[in-house]
Amino acid sequence: MGSVKNLIVEKEPTEEQMGIGVFEFTDDYSVFDYGKMPDTIAGKGEALCRMASYNFKQLEKKFGIRTHFRKVAGGNRMEVNIVRVLMPQDNQIKDGSRNYLIPLEIIFRNSLPAGSSVFKRLEAGELSLDDLGVSSVPVPGHKFERAFLDVSTKLEPIDRYLSWDEAMEISKISEDQLYELKEAALNINDFLTEKAASIGLEHADGKVEFALSPKNELMLIDVCGTLDENRFLWNGIHVSKQVARDYYKSTPWYAELEAAKKNNVEKADWPRPQPLPPELKDIVSDMYRGVCDSWTGEKTFKAPSIEEVMGRYNAFLEKNK
Repeated sequence: MGSVKNLIVEKEPTEEQMGIGVFEFTDDYSVFDYGKMPDTIAGKGEALCRMASYNFKQLEKKFGIRTHFRKVAGGNRMEVNIVRVLMPQDNQIKDGSRNYLIPLEIIFRNSLPAGSSVFKRLEAGELSLDDLGVSSVPVPGHKFERAFLDVSTKLEPIDRYLSWDEAMEISKISEDQLYELKEAALNINDFLTEKAASIGLEHADGKVEFALSPKNELMLIDVCGTLDENRFLWNGIHVSKQVARDYYKSTPWYAELEAAKKNNVEKADWPRPQPLPPELKDIVSDMYRGVCDSWTGEKTFKAPSIEEVMGRYNAFLEKNK
């Protein structure tokens, strides 16, 4: 279960056998690890489901990447194979464990758009220029010659970045499996980057998740290549969930939230946000639906074009400086 996606378990997984589940993509959204925000974005759930299903099919067909996708089970529902969720902080993952979620998020970065966490981590000394493979401090818009791979936790209350040695330790994967995981992530990134370019978008960054099957085989899970998992740009302007992040960063709520996190306030007592402005919410809704139509080549929503939606977003930004 997540803030914006429900999981209906139809068959429980075991160590020897995968289970079966249904993802139900809702119109809810979440930013800054807050959880479910106070309003919804029309069409968002179905758009994410359709884009993710398309990507799974293409990755399996064109590249032979093993995934947990089974079939589309309705407009906003996807049937998937499911694995066990073992908590590394409780020492539930042992050497030789099978059929479990690898408790990592693998992030690929092709560029550093404004808002990338990399800038904050560089400033805090949590990342070095050597880590990034650059000789000088990057600025927003910096493009990497080859995607920079990052890794963070998956099952902790607030995600934290890890070294690759720490990632292997908490997930109990081998060096060979780590190499395979990195190669798969880079191949997925290349596919998404090319697909985005074909519809006029730049693929800045994104994330993927993996599991080990009962046969100890690496398997792509969850979803990838959507406006929630990835950041896309149109003429340098965000076309992703980052639009909502940017709006909330401009509100007093964001500073209050960061202060609550810094002071270790219980999540239940974090400050509550206001809904998105109605005009911006409509723009974001059309953004999700329009990108989905273009990405899949199916006019499911008959939504405005990406160019039209981004024109409206530009006008909104100008009006609300």
